[in-house]
Amino acid sequence: MVFPKRHVLELSELDEEEALCLFRSVNLAVRALKSCYSPKGYNIGFNVGEASGASIAHLHAHVVPRYGNELGFIDIIGGAKVLVEDPADHVEKISKAFGEAQMEVER
Repeated sequence: MVFPKRHVLELSELDEEEALCLFRSVNLAVRALKSCYSPKGYNIGFNVGEASGASIAHLHAHVVPRYGNELGFIDIIGGAKVLVEDPADHVEKISKAFGEAQMEVER
């Protein structure tokens, strides 16, 4: 998940700089995931408002890596497919990848 620092519920509450920062962060997440896990695609989206399925009262984007042999996005959310990896290994790997993606963007 990628989220703005300031507490907001909807995209329309973001100012231009916050929106740009949010989407730059989504881009970094995609670069980091690509580097670590080589997915075949991504689902990127927002659930805004309770009626959309939003369960967290803070705007955030879901960045979900996708692979060719998966079921649908709803199956992923429902837990039908999981990537088995030690959480500590994942944090170390994805943190390094985010740093590398940030350096690449700054070049």
